[in-house]
Amino acid sequence: MSKKLKYTLLKLKSSLRNKILGKYAIGVIYETKNGNIAAPVNDLMVGKKLGKKGEYDMSEVNTIKDFIKPTDTIYIVGGHWGTLLIPLSKYCKKVIGYEANPKTFYFLETNLLINRIDNVSLFNNAAGDASKKVKFYTSTINTGGSKIKPKIDKYMYKYDNPDTIEVDMIAIDDHAKANNLDDAQGIIMDIEGAEYYALQGMTNTLKASKFLYIEYVPHHLENVSTTSNEDFFSLILPHYNTARFMNEKSKSFDINNNREEFFSYVNKLKEAGKSDNILFSE
Repeated sequence: MSKKLKYTLLKLKSSLRNKILGKYAIGVIYETKNGNIAAPVNDLMVGKKLGKKGEYDMSEVNTIKDFIKPTDTIYIVGGHWGTLLIPLSKYCKKVIGYEANPKTFYFLETNLLINRIDNVSLFNNAAGDASKKVKFYTSTINTGGSKIKPKIDKYMYKYDNPDTIEVDMIAIDDHAKANNLDDAQGIIMDIEGAEYYALQGMTNTLKASKFLYIEYVPHHLENVSTTSNEDFFSLILPHYNTARFMNEKSKSFDINNNREEFFSYVNKLKEAGKSDNILFSE
């Protein structure tokens, strides 16, 4: 099946859900292992998995929680609806959450109330290298794919005709200082290609943290921020000793002694167009 046909079918399915539930339905609530998650009617990615499987990426939760202490403050950059944020909030003292998409932020706030979570501070901001306004795609069929407007645009980023809005970007180091936020002992980041910008604005936050769990998607680096593996990882590697790849559990690198092997592996991922989540730790 071609990608364009796949995207066309997704649009038809999303439209059908709207017709079935009615024009006044804005969301559904899923009872899942992640918590009770309210989500937009149209979403056919994370929402579909929550409805069909009763969980979304709980394996990630189980991996990350082992690196968290009850006294820790965790920064989650790209909170989405809270499928990671809500379960992980049970294992730490405080969560600082950032979510750029105002529509998604509404559901994230709602989900904190539904689950009676009271140790989370949320900010409706994009994370980047400076305080400024940026153009942002608010995707509907895959709300988790909402992103700052790519430097190199592709059909895959706008097949569902996302609205283009302006959102407020902040640099996390400056924002944390201005708001007297606690230092991060851990960071979780998934912001659809803006990671490169966010990392530039959070050097001090990275220094303070014990771990960074981050999404690596080659086409995001190529198109959204137009950066290389070398430039991207140069912002991360000075702060950590070990890199673990989640899709290939056996792939773990001692960064201090095996940097060349690490870059050889991520370059192979890039050539193959393969994504992964990487856990960097001390």
